[in-house]
Amino acid sequence: MNQGDDRERPEETVITATDVLGTGFRADSGTRLPQERVLAEAEAALPVVVQALYADRLRVNGIEEQDGRRFFSLTDDNARNLTVRLESASLPERTVARSFVNTASDNHVVQLSDRIAPEQIGRALSHEVNELLAVRDRAERAEAPAAADMLRRGAALPERPRLSDEDLGRVGELNYLTERMHDAALTAGQRQEARGELSQLIDHTGLRVGAPPDGAAARTLEQYAVSIRTDTVARHLTADALLTVQELGRPIDQLAPADAQVLQEHRARVAEGRATSAPLGSAPALPVPGLGPDGTPIPREQLGAARDEAARQRTDTGLRTLEQLRAEAAGLPEGRYPQREIMIGGGAALAGRDPDVLLVDSRGRWHVDPIKGIVQSADQVRHLREVGWDPYRFGDPKDRVSLAALQLWEDTAAARGPLVDGRASLSLADDGRLLAEISPADGSPPVTVEVVGTPLVATGVPPEVVPGVNRQIPTMDEAARALTDHLGTVGTPEALHARDRLAALPEGEGRAAAALDILAEPAVADALRTAGDDSTAVQARETVEATAKWEQATAEAPGRVLLGDEVGDGAYDPTVADNWVIAGIGGGAIANTEIILEGNPNARVTMVGTAAPWVLHNDSQYLAMRRQYDAELGGNGRLVTVPNQRLGAVETVRTPDGGVRLKARDVEGDAYVACLGRVARLPQAADSLDAWARQSGGQVRGELLFDRSEQYLGYRLHFEAGDRQHTVDVTGAASRMLPGNVFSEKDMARLAVVDRRTAPPESGNVAAGFMATALQGSHLAKHRAEQSGNAPTARTGTTPPAAGAGTEPAAGAGTNPVAGAARLQSGRRPHGPGTAPGAGPATGGPGTPPRLPKPPQPGGGGGPAR
Repeated sequence: MNQGDDRERPEETVITATDVLGTGFRADSGTRLPQERVLAEAEAALPVVVQALYADRLRVNGIEEQDGRRFFSLTDDNARNLTVRLESASLPERTVARSFVNTASDNHVVQLSDRIAPEQIGRALSHEVNELLAVRDRAERAEAPAAADMLRRGAALPERPRLSDEDLGRVGELNYLTERMHDAALTAGQRQEARGELSQLIDHTGLRVGAPPDGAAARTLEQYAVSIRTDTVARHLTADALLTVQELGRPIDQLAPADAQVLQEHRARVAEGRATSAPLGSAPALPVPGLGPDGTPIPREQLGAARDEAARQRTDTGLRTLEQLRAEAAGLPEGRYPQREIMIGGGAALAGRDPDVLLVDSRGRWHVDPIKGIVQSADQVRHLREVGWDPYRFGDPKDRVSLAALQLWEDTAAARGPLVDGRASLSLADDGRLLAEISPADGSPPVTVEVVGTPLVATGVPPEVVPGVNRQIPTMDEAARALTDHLGTVGTPEALHARDRLAALPEGEGRAAAALDILAEPAVADALRTAGDDSTAVQARETVEATAKWEQATAEAPGRVLLGDEVGDGAYDPTVADNWVIAGIGGGAIANTEIILEGNPNARVTMVGTAAPWVLHNDSQYLAMRRQYDAELGGNGRLVTVPNQRLGAVETVRTPDGGVRLKARDVEGDAYVACLGRVARLPQAADSLDAWARQSGGQVRGELLFDRSEQYLGYRLHFEAGDRQHTVDVTGAASRMLPGNVFSEKDMARLAVVDRRTAPPESGNVAAGFMATALQGSHLAKHRAEQSGNAPTARTGTTPPAAGAGTEPAAGAGTNPVAGAARLQSGRRPHGPGTAPGAGPATGGPGTPPRLPKPPQPGGGGGPAR
């Protein structure tokens, strides 16, 4: 099973191998390998691994390239085709590899750490392939994964022994290392090294008794657990691997001297690593969504009742918080307010919710969306289990995750600490103190708090754009500013008079039409002609014209001209028309189409726009919906798709009887929904700070925020004017769209790469989506906890992080106190899928935790893209 280990290694070789918590998995301790190197090694190794270990279940047909994707084409033992794309990425701390397994499209992605030791790539792939097969197999049986890993020393044995997906990945490693032990093409040293790694992995997976010889009672109990694990694993091991595990799996005092020495040194390193790891501390005992008060899983049929109870508790907590804030404010001098750390917005970002921080969240998006479930299946968001949110608890693996489950998770997390259901905006007191004005959702009077520390904003994606606007200047406010600036530069009396009149136009309906009237005056039109065809003034006029058409259409067809967010928020009547036009064929358009077709049994929808992005072909909604409704794919004909159309402003058409129809290119309908995307902007909660900084002659700076393992946490804003500065952190979906007036194109390009690694399109997820947002929230919570404990802080900018540090902590050490507690209560390991580079002394076969698979990654607040 030689995979080129004898190749000459380039300059970027591993400096130090590390053994993290006894997995025997070596990983690079800090050197970042070129992506091309990792991919070349992985592409050479994958066919070898499949042929050696999985030939009875998979056949590699070769590498294909299509639409910029480079992937392996494979066929399984049932003659079904699947694809696997390999890529190199910066993975969460202590994660060597992770897999996105898509049981809906059968397009999969395996990511390898860009710090992996090259000689460990084959072992990582052996794990990922077996885990991938395990997920596919149980999905076919409509079977949820095991609740906890069995193959981990000290893990509790379930009443009915069953291997988790992660366990089966470890089985792949056991088989792989056995093959290497007996591979005559390898050197004696390499075979011995594989034997050492295998022995270490046996120790970690609980397939060997660890109690000392003089502990007879402990040995008896442990031997029972070892026997259960070995019996459960046996049918998944090759014949050679089973014999080797039985031989090497004897207690240390019964091993050959050389094997005993390797194991003794290994255990000493593990003990030293645990001793030097950051302790878990007193993480609060937080409720895990989906479990009852006694810690047992809530039955599926009780989801509705559990969701309603969580909502009630959230409401009660919010009312108590409001009472406390008002009572405290009443006892303070005028101009002083209660002081609080604050989080504005929530959604999936509540996975990292700090129970000591005041949460202000409007219970939007998934609490009001009429859709039946998110567009991903439980399998597609399986890594949510890393934050204690189990997508399998209330649905089968291939089922889309219901909104009721999301509402239960979010409300449970929200009620972990003080909260107000409502919205908040940041502003400054006269003396420069940072304030947050909170508008409760119940309509009661606003409450003001003085912000302590750096506020966290997770308010979701910005609003959708009006069709036809110029994307460089997408809003009426921006267009008005650009036009008044240009007219001021022209400086003629007519131009200055027009500038003042434009600036004085009131907000609201009719503003764009009134602006067009001013711009049409001959003297003003002449002034605009001096700007040139590509000027901001010309772009601004495009936006004004498109906005005027939108205002006209909404006035002439009330209730029938909508932005997609209005449909997604349930703020529309699906029966207002039977013939609908949806402008756009992206994720929002697809979701809103489903909402309308299900909300009105007589509705017919025509989607018009460019081609659907690749990610939609991999989620659990798009193709299923088209097969149901689109005659082109065998559906009932209620949906028609008109692709390859570039759309402009909405148009109105008068009917012979004086009615109004709406038009997108050549397609007409009685109702029109615009789903043409969003343009990045700062969260509205920070608008007042932005205006203060710019109007005071200051500036607004932004920096991307990463943790030690290069996981994107969001961005930090610095509002500066004079000698004053205030910072705001933005996370979640809002952080995935960088405002162009703050961030550079280089920052945007970098984040685009990060987003694609965070949520590969084959996974059916997007970086601003639910799973990525929840994982990002968990990472940010951990990072903030480290900061508060004087632990290593997050890095900003583009400087590479220091070499991976520390061995794997003991059970849950160093994890985010919220998500970490959830993982511990749910029996999950603190690091989730995959293993990862760590640091510490290494010899023999050190490495990373036995978790090659599961990924974590983070995303947005109140309303991520679907």
